Formats: sequence, C-alpha cells, structure tokens
Amino acid sequence: MSNFKKNIPIIISLTISFVIIFVIGITNLEEDKVKEVYNVYLDGELLGTVNSKKSLEKYIDDDQKELKEEFGVDKVYVPNGIDIEKCVTHSSEISSEKEIYEKIKENKSFTIKGYVVSIKDSDNNETKINVLDKDLFDEAVNRVLRVFVSDEDVNNYENDTQKEIETTGSIIENISIDEKITITETFISTDEVIFTDLTTLAQYLLFGSLDKEQEYTVQPGDTIETVAFNNKLGVEEFLIVNPEFTSSNNLLSVGQKVSVALIDPILSIVVDKHIVEDMDKPYQVIEKEDSSLYVGTSKVQTEGVNGTQRVTSKIKYVNGEAQPAYITNYDVLVEPINKVVLKGTKQYESGYSGGGTPATVSGDWGWPTISPYIITSYYGYRWGRLHAGIDISGCGFGSPIYSIGNGVVTSVTNGCADRGYYGSSCGGGYGNAIRIQYSGFEVIYSHIMGSNIRVSVGQRVSKGQIVGYMGNSGSSTGTHLHFQVNTNSGSINPLTLYR
Repeated sequence: MSNFKKNIPIIISLTISFVIIFVIGITNLEEDKVKEVYNVYLDGELLGTVNSKKSLEKYIDDDQKELKEEFGVDKVYVPNGIDIEKCVTHSSEISSEKEIYEKIKENKSFTIKGYVVSIKDSDNNETKINVLDKDLFDEAVNRVLRVFVSDEDVNNYENDTQKEIETTGSIIENISIDEKITITETFISTDEVIFTDLTTLAQYLLFGSLDKEQEYTVQPGDTIETVAFNNKLGVEEFLIVNPEFTSSNNLLSVGQKVSVALIDPILSIVVDKHIVEDMDKPYQVIEKEDSSLYVGTSKVQTEGVNGTQRVTSKIKYVNGEAQPAYITNYDVLVEPINKVVLKGTKQYESGYSGGGTPATVSGDWGWPTISPYIITSYYGYRWGRLHAGIDISGCGFGSPIYSIGNGVVTSVTNGCADRGYYGSSCGGGYGNAIRIQYSGFEVIYSHIMGSNIRVSVGQRVSKGQIVGYMGNSGSSTGTHLHFQVNTNSGSINPLTLYR
C-alpha cells in the first residue's frame, strides 16, 4: 500500500502526459485531413477558392435573371476565360460564392449557350455570326435566297416540279452557296452581337451591316431608274431593297420615301440556269459598187431585216448578277435579210473643185462580236460601283472582236495572262485592252485573250476589222468582252449607239 501511495504522483504525471499526447495527436489528425475545394481563375489569374463549383454556377445562374429574359434562355453560364479547377489541400482560405461572383461580374460578361456560324470566302476571309438557334440561320439564308430568286422558282426547284422546256424558257439546275460554312455549338459572351430575330439576321446577311437603311424622298420627275442611278444603285438592286415595287416601270409619288441602301451580301447565292431563248440573228451590210452613183455617195438598195435564232445557254447568277454565259447550241429559225448598200464609183467631171477626197460613208455602227452572243451585264451601277460598259459573252474563248467603225488606235495594253479571277492589276483590271478613237467618242475593248491583240498604237482600222480575240484577262470571272464607250463628258451606255 505504501508503495502504491508513493507511486501516485508518477501515475498522475503519466496520465497527464498521455492526455496531452492524445489531444495533440487529435489536433494533428485534424490538420492532416485533406479538403476538396475549387480554385477559380480568370484568364490564368487566381480570383479565389470556393467549396463547390456547382454552388458558384448556381449562384450565377440564379442572379442573372435579366440576361435570361433578354435572350429568352433558361440558363446563364460563367464567362469565357473562367476556369474552375478542383484542388486537394490541407488548408485554404475559402471565399463565398457571392464574393467570387462579384469579382467575375466586374471583369467579364457571362455567357449563354448558342452557335457560332463561320463563313469563309474563297480568299479565306472569315465572318462570324452568333445565333442561339442554328435553324434561325437556315431560315435567314432561305429569306436572302428569295430576294434573288422568286418564291415560285425556289419552290419548284426544291419540289422538283419545274416545267420542262418545250420551246423556250429556263430551268434552275442548281442552287448553292460559294462560301464554306461551319456551325459550332459553344458558349457565347453576352457582350457580343447575338442574333435572335429572323428579320434582323436576314438584313445583316443581305446588307453586310446593321446600320439603318438610307432613305430618299422622291422629287418631281423622278423615276425608279433615275433614283437608282443617282444613288449608285442598279435598278435590280433598287427593287431588292424596295420589295413593294415589282418593276422599273412602277410610278413613284412625290414625297414618297424609298430605300437607297447599298446591298453588300455576306453570302454568295449561286444559281445555275439552263436557258433557251429566241434572239435576233443580226443582218449584215453588203456593199456593192454602182457606176450610176458618184464616188462618195451611196444608196440603200435593200433594207436589212434581222432573222431569228434559238439559243441555248448556261448562265451562273451570283446574288442575282449574271456571270459570263456559255452558249451550248443555237438553231437559225428565220434567216436574216442582209442590207444591201450601193456604193458609187462614177467619177465627177473635171470641173469639180470640191477639194480632197470625199469621206466614205461607214453606215451603221458594227457589233464588236460574232453572233449569237449574250449581254450578261448592262451599263449602270452595281454594288455601288459604276459598270461603265456592257459585258458580252457566249461567243467562246478566242472568238474574234471587231472594230465597230473606222477609227484610230490610241492605246494598247498587251501581255496580261488570261487569269479569270477578280483582283488582277494588269491593265487596271481591263487586262489586255485596246482603245480606239472614233468620230466623237472612244471605245475600250477589254479582257482580250492573252498576247493576241492585232493592232498597234496609231494604226487606222476599218469597220469590221479584227482587232483581237475574246478572252478573260484582267479582272474577269470568265470569257467575255467588256465594251465601253467614253465621251469627253464621261462614259455612256454603249447600246445608245444602236438605237
């Protein structure tokens, strides 16, 4: 017993030591216990740490009611550039969801789920469009298509109900888009333009901008043709931006507001057509010598009458604009009656003192190409730029180009390759070209076949003389002749020479 009493202090000391060791051990175990937390990074920089990723995302979604209402969505997500990474740690300073949310809100816009439409052209230029519903983009493209092609033609093409060509007419062989389009589902920042409305998206695809359309107030004497030209629009473009008008012959009212906005489509709507049409087969002028008429005089013996030919062609239209045509067949239905002109050969008596040699009579201006041909682009504005001539195609690569009258060659650009694409700087876009001065005006013959110009500067040429061969040099989308007439006051419509 006495030994036990002696040992009590020792036992108590040991017990206290054990309790201290046990408590310290418990504390160390608590400190050694690991935690799963989430570090929140903004563009690579740590914003803070939260206990739950889901809780943070739910807090953001719950608070962003205005964004949900604005875009008509059910859920809002963290901004692009936010990374939430799981982290295992012994100890960490934890922030509340509200604290992290406020930091994010100060620096970045939140996102919603949608689609990015990437549109790349042949030069790899890219346009991106954000939509919430990819069907909206398809509907907008369909609406733009129907700007350039009638509802009836589109429906017949889609339903394979186009009427077969029995004599003349046209059918659509294919409808496509030139650009490469990819659609990707992603999270879109709400500070970007996001299209939710069909009309707005279709307008953007057509005009290339969301700017307000320009308006013009109709003045006395205005016609659709003059309003369009004075505002750098083609008539067809005017009708596109003013769909209430169905023809260039529609009347305008003084004070009426019309749109004169320039269209600049983001997409290239391509329509391939097979066309059969009856066209004039031009008569030729035949000159015969007549000894009963004096030199320098002439007389029409037989008036010319055009014939008729049925021409089959393939034409590609890009956003309603015809590209160079390819004539695949033609049949003469009615032969033309040539114009016969008697040319005097009788000499004047010796008493004549008129002085010099009487000028020869050239007659009507000649046409610069063979027949049949197709005018694929007329004189006037297109896409805000003046097309200062007409484009004649369908005659074939290497077909002859004729001087329309008697004149003098004033300029020759030669040596441009037949590139066949836009953007060539050779000849200022004209490629191989000839300028010939006639009485009162100058004619430019351009896009001539590479290194095949048949005249030189200073040379006198006569009506019907071959000056070159049709090609596609310079800024050209295919084989054609750009035929331009310039006067001292500027270019004029070449077709006025033939009226």
